[in-house]
Amino acid sequence: MNPDPEKIGLLLVGVHGAIGTTVLHGIEALRSGMPPVGMVTAGEEFSSIPFADYERFWVTGWDVAGDPHHSAEDLVRTGVLPTDLVELSAGLRDRLAMSVAPGVPEPEDERLVHRASADRLQLAPAEMVEALRADIRDWMAADRMTRGVVVYLASAERVREIPEQWLDANADAMHLLKDAPLDISRSVLYALAAIAEGVPFINFTPAPGAAIPAVAAFARKQRVPVLGNDGKTGETLLKTALAPMFRDRRFRVMAWEGYNMLGNKDGAALEDPKRAQLKLSNKDAVLTEILKESPYLHSGVHINFVPSLHDWKTAMDFIHFEGFLGAKMQLQFTWQGSDSALAAPLVLDLARIALLAQSRKQGGVVHAASAFFKNPMEFEDHDFFRQMELLRSWIGATQDEARRT
Repeated sequence: MNPDPEKIGLLLVGVHGAIGTTVLHGIEALRSGMPPVGMVTAGEEFSSIPFADYERFWVTGWDVAGDPHHSAEDLVRTGVLPTDLVELSAGLRDRLAMSVAPGVPEPEDERLVHRASADRLQLAPAEMVEALRADIRDWMAADRMTRGVVVYLASAERVREIPEQWLDANADAMHLLKDAPLDISRSVLYALAAIAEGVPFINFTPAPGAAIPAVAAFARKQRVPVLGNDGKTGETLLKTALAPMFRDRRFRVMAWEGYNMLGNKDGAALEDPKRAQLKLSNKDAVLTEILKESPYLHSGVHINFVPSLHDWKTAMDFIHFEGFLGAKMQLQFTWQGSDSALAAPLVLDLARIALLAQSRKQGGVVHAASAFFKNPMEFEDHDFFRQMELLRSWIGATQDEARRT
């Protein structure tokens, strides 16, 4: 059978997780007429842009553990997914369960994952990438798709040292795989597999992914869009919106302390200091960049695992600032939101942006997607409003180019 030009593969790494499960059911809800609340690209201002139709997304992917039915049931119990939607989507989850491929776990997790995923640890890094590439080709053929996007949604990885040769943008990333350490970041393996297959790669996690110079250069050479890193959905989103106000009103921020609580699998993973390191760094770095004119800023971020909160992450922030004549003032806020319900629409947004970039033959890092990330690749301005203007400008320029051609 010929490929279906209308079907688009959404290939999720960690497809059994809470975000992947919400994406799966969210697409089904959108098909039934639910409004795309929380989706930036679905806004009226972008109605004339030829974004990919999110109702055409076909979800599959990799995972090292879990089950789609159990994940959906957990999200119903915690009030994230509607009961009727989950009940009506049982057949969709059955189809997903049949198509999921074993993921590549970190070596330390060998005893915690499904046997098929543990078996992939016996492969060398180059062989792991070839196995992932074969998965992509198999899905594209079996599901008759002509386009696809790989989205990295795995739990936070442990911090690994990046071999020096990978920091050379002139190095051949695929050649470097031959001597890569066995515990190389799994995000890099998935990024290379996607790029080699001509499929855009989106990294929604703090892991390095395509941000490593040799990998980013490979994406540019192959003319494959790469987007990341570390999805910005909650407290950090507020920081990048509020901090510019303090800067532009010329207040002197003296302290900004954040305390986060999270109860899902990501929260459990972040109890490990090696997994939490990059997440904490990304959450705090946005302030030091935006408020660089506040030289005495004291800031900190803390994350605690609170099992009873499940998917409902909660952040409490305290801001101590100085105004006219040295008057000391405070702002305190509490933010609570469903981690998965905040992230899922952004996954769809990013997939549409990546596919639009690919349709315009724009490879390498898509800087216009910076507003969606805590640590945007090759982009240091964390001001959310400036980032959104960049996105609007890029989309408008893309549309103008389309009209000219």
